[in-house]
Amino acid sequence: MADPIQYYDPDLAIWPDLIAGKVPLAPVRVGVDRRTGKVLVGWPHVQQSMGVIFSTRYHERVLRRYVGSFVPHLLGESALPRIITRFFWAIASAIDLWEPCYSIQRVLVGPDVSPETVRLGNFTFQNNGVYRPRGHLGDPTPEKRRAGGFVGRGEGLWDATA
Repeated sequence: MADPIQYYDPDLAIWPDLIAGKVPLAPVRVGVDRRTGKVLVGWPHVQQSMGVIFSTRYHERVLRRYVGSFVPHLLGESALPRIITRFFWAIASAIDLWEPCYSIQRVLVGPDVSPETVRLGNFTFQNNGVYRPRGHLGDPTPEKRRAGGFVGRGEGLWDATA
């Protein structure tokens, strides 16, 4: 059997390990920002994805009816310990099911919890976990620990917090 013809590609010549197959080429996730239309690469895309998951009810999407979370179902409930526990469960299970690039480790109630916050029902839930840039390709190698929080702005809009 004859060897396949190999062509010289000057663009790949600067990466001999890539040509030799020693380094796999596995890109991080790339998407489009829902609000601006700009390209999102890596962690910002994962944050946007989590925001979409939290704002989508199950069976709400037309082509992906199975994608979503129970977070929208819990909005408007009383701030009782059992409801807050359900929020923890809804956030953790939705990320675990639908976001392969983020491994959740814990969910916290936001930094400012005062009697006034509880009375108004303005909670911020923060999740801590590990960002895996190539998790969508089956590679569980972590990049680093990340913390993400989301604040509901109404009408299904969620903003990521630092």
